[in-house]
Parts: sequence; structure tokens; C-alpha cells
Amino acid sequence: MHILLTGASGLVGHDVLIYLLSQGHTVLATDIVPLPDHILSKLTDAIPDLSSKFKYLTVDLCSHTAVQQLFDDAQATTTPIEGVIHLGAIPNPLNRDARVVHNNNVTSSYNVLYTAAKMGIKRITQASSVNATGLSYTTKGRQMYDEFPLSEEKETYKGEDPYALSKEICETQARSIVRLFPGTRVASLRFHMVVPSLSIALPKTHASDLWAWVSVEASARACLLGITSEGWEGAEAFNIVADDIAWEGGLAPESKGQNQENGKHVTSLELAEHNYKGRYGGIREGWWVEGRERRGFWDCTKAERLLGWKHDQQE
Repeated sequence: MHILLTGASGLVGHDVLIYLLSQGHTVLATDIVPLPDHILSKLTDAIPDLSSKFKYLTVDLCSHTAVQQLFDDAQATTTPIEGVIHLGAIPNPLNRDARVVHNNNVTSSYNVLYTAAKMGIKRITQASSVNATGLSYTTKGRQMYDEFPLSEEKETYKGEDPYALSKEICETQARSIVRLFPGTRVASLRFHMVVPSLSIALPKTHASDLWAWVSVEASARACLLGITSEGWEGAEAFNIVADDIAWEGGLAPESKGQNQENGKHVTSLELAEHNYKGRYGGIREGWWVEGRERRGFWDCTKAERLLGWKHDQQE
């Protein structure tokens, strides 16, 4: 498949780029900045005959004319775009003007999704975020959840920061696009903190993000499955999160790094009661059972059912 990948220079995007090429796909990659030399070196080392499989362009996705030109030029070639993976976005609201974060993410997403669908491209993946639910950047103490674990079917949008709002709107835009262009399909992937391994995730997780993460490799697989999986249609959001919590501290957030041995055995329900008491409505029966006491707070069974995705893939 010939795939358009946006955000290819980003922390997640460049690993997705390497994964797509390693799986035998050809890629038209874009970002607003040139591809850094260290990423190009990784590509050259990992992918034989790179030049025949990969092209890179700098494009401002907030310009609808630039996006239209990108698609026009690509579709006029002998290898037109068959699927789109849109990762181009500002990845958090920290140390940035709220209006820039919101406007960039919302506008770039609509420009890419609308133009792709208008050009007849039917398979699209876009990066959403668990923060669409109002997670990490909501003011401390104002995070509220109807039920644990969190599923895509029970929408509980309570975001108040510009990043959360932008991701909520991006998912809404996807639903609009598939109504406007019947037969188009959009997978909105709700990634959590994307890092290479559990050992890297452990010192970074905390109560405000529900002690969760997702691996780079699993994220890349989800991106590809968003456009290659079969058996579903329309616009769907998918939680893309590791199965179990990543936490070895005690019960309180400030105990991180202390009492490690005891912390390894703190259960998910104990963490929820200690850190979120009065701020969640209930616990789904049968989710935390014997042997799965440290199961995560995100229900990813929809991704498994429709995409065929699991965080720890079993060959």
C-alpha cells in the first residue's frame, strides 16, 4: 500500500515511518519541518533501497491550499495514495499558547481528512488521544469519570484544556467526514504516553494519567491496522493503551519511587480509591478479577475486536 504519513518527524511519527517501510509499504511522508538527520540515518540503516520506497515533503497542514496541492500532486503520479495516517499535531498544551494548540490540531486534521475523502481515499487513521476524555491536563481535582475502566462506548468528555478539546473535535470531525463522503473510514486512535518500553514508562506515570502508557511498537501497529483491518466501517475511536498499570510506587502520588517492593503489589482498585475517591461513578463488574488486580483503567477490547490489535502481540 502507498501511504501518506503526516507528522513523520515527530516522536511517534518517525517510528511509525520506520515500521511502515519495514512492513513493505511505500510512504509519502510529511511534516512542517525537515526530517532530522538522525532520523534519516535510522531509516537508511533500517531500510534497504530507501530512496525507492520513501519520499519526504515539508508541508504546512494548516494551509488548505498546501494540503490540496499535496494530494493533487500525489494522485497524479503512478503511485497514488491509498491510505492516510495523520499524526501531524501539537502533542500537548504545555508551554504553548492555547489558541495555537487548539487551532493547529483542529485545522490540520480537518484539512487532511476532508481532502483525502474528497479525493476518494477511503482508509484513514488519525492520532487522537486518551486526553480527549479530559485526562492529564485537566485542573487537578477536577478529573471526573462515570465508570472505570474507560471505554469508547461510554463517552465522558470533560476536557477543559485546549489539547483535550482539539482531540474531542478531531473525533467529531471524523464522524462528520464519513457522513459527507459515504464509504470513507476513519480510525481515531486514543494513544496514551508513547514510549519504547515499560522501564521507560515507569518513572513517568502518575495518578493524573491513570498510571498508563503504550509502547512505540504497539502504537505503530495500531496506525497500520487502522487502514488495513477489515470488518468495520464509519468513524470509530479506539483506546490504544497497555493492558496493565505502570506503577511501582505506593498509594499516594508523592510516594513515587518509595517502598518499591510494596508498591509493586498495589492494586488498581486501591489506587483508584486512594486517588480518585468521590470522582468516579462506579467499577465495571468483572474487569478486575483474581489474577488481574493490576489491570489498567482503559478498556481496549474494541481495538482487539475491530482492529485485531493487542498491546503485547502474540505471534
